[in-house]
Amino acid sequence: MTPGSSFVPEYLKSLVETTKELNARGISYHFISRYSSFVPTARELTALDATTHDFEATAPGKGEFTYNKLFWIDSDIEWKVEDFMKLYESDLHIVSGLYVLDPMGTVAAQLPDDRGVPTRMNKLEFILHESPVQVGGVGFGFVAVKAGVFESIPRPWFLIGKIKWKDDSEMRVNVGEDYSWCGNAQRSGFKIWVDPTVKLRHHKQTVYFIE
Repeated sequence: MTPGSSFVPEYLKSLVETTKELNARGISYHFISRYSSFVPTARELTALDATTHDFEATAPGKGEFTYNKLFWIDSDIEWKVEDFMKLYESDLHIVSGLYVLDPMGTVAAQLPDDRGVPTRMNKLEFILHESPVQVGGVGFGFVAVKAGVFESIPRPWFLIGKIKWKDDSEMRVNVGEDYSWCGNAQRSGFKIWVDPTVKLRHHKQTVYFIE
């Protein structure tokens, strides 16, 4: 699952190498990419494998295919084949790799504060861990989701949530569509994990990576 209409070359190279490995192992796969200028819509259409909304559908691909894992990878991520296979073979229902968002070392994972506001985390909070870490939410840059998770979450899957800005304020602010999805998944009984041994390269104006 890769929403969007363009890809960095490193993404394509990683994808080709991964499909070669899947072919060698006899693992079937289906590549889906749908575009919209509105990111939640791009993710909904990608999950549905459709060009238009169908809010009656309750399963990825509108239930027209069976699968073991949905593997969401953004088009600016570079990975190693062993990174992909580690998350593919994981028993965890929702597990993400670790990648950096900015020069300060902020990663695409968060823990909610006392008000439920997503609080970003730094790579230093993960790099000493050698096993998955439970978090409050992750970005959808490189995340594997077991069959049955999406089917358990009400549609629309990527509805943007709202939270109070401050306890003493009525103003509400949006939460990103991926973190909103994680919140819905947790309310449906699932835990969110990050595997810090799966270190990815994130291609922006510069390339962010973790040693």
